Amino acid sequence: MSRDLLLLAVAIVAISSASILIRLTEADPIAITFWRLAIATVITTAVAEASGRGVKVGAWWPAAAAAGALLAVHFTTWIASLFYTTIAISTTLVNLHPLAMLAISKYGLSERISRRTAAGVVSSVAGSLLMFSAAADLGGANLLGAFLALIGALAFAGYLAVGRLVRARADTLSYTAVAYGFAALFALAASLGLGAKLLGYSLEVYVLFAAIAVVPMLLGHSVFNYLLGKYRAITVAVSALGEPVGATLLAVPIFGQIPQPNVVLGMALILAGVAAVSLEEVQPRNPLARASANT
Repeated sequence: MSRDLLLLAVAIVAISSASILIRLTEADPIAITFWRLAIATVITTAVAEASGRGVKVGAWWPAAAAAGALLAVHFTTWIASLFYTTIAISTTLVNLHPLAMLAISKYGLSERISRRTAAGVVSSVAGSLLMFSAAADLGGANLLGAFLALIGALAFAGYLAVGRLVRARADTLSYTAVAYGFAALFALAASLGLGAKLLGYSLEVYVLFAAIAVVPMLLGHSVFNYLLGKYRAITVAVSALGEPVGATLLAVPIFGQIPQPNVVLGMALILAGVAAVSLEEVQPRNPLARASANT
């Protein structure tokens, strides 16, 4: 479990870099979505082949494809929101998904939801809302940006729920390769339909595409996919709330977006909630039976 907590910390730090890297990338939001998914798919598939296990596709692939569709919606809407509002507001609203996940985990996935877990979710979401209200006072809240971020939140909750179910039957690399692959295809279809520019960017932009695919995608989301095979979806969902904390801190030296006192308090509430829910997994009562899904 100590190793998993370390992996969780790494994933939180990794996804915190996403909004920063995206804001630095001068490209169409759909292009950013496509390239981060396409590059991540290629790397994941290559790692699976190099390991000697390869990508093993089973009867679960339609569900993984559905997860990919939800992931594509999540990234497309959230990335677009970053160009309409501040990093603090965008990352806070997109990470309100634990509210939806709380109901999905209990009634859809039949996961145990203790009072400690519920309190952790409330603390984290309260911290997120406090960060949002403080940031909104700065005049950076754009209604379209906020709406897109909320759509991204709902899509991410669905993505985690489907992933939790599929990971009971599929190994991490196989599920990740299939889900990312279909997400890339959906993003490609969206780019063709909307006429988004995919090619013709500078070398610097393509380097940023690769950085987004490697750091927040592979070191962040892929680690979450691994943990979904061992722990509750609500734990992963709440842990993702560490993103606005890390993103807000990174935005200080890079964009000069100084957090207000209420934002700092909100960050503390988020971290307290993440700790409460995550540490409850130290003694899990109902680990998944299939060890094969834990690899």
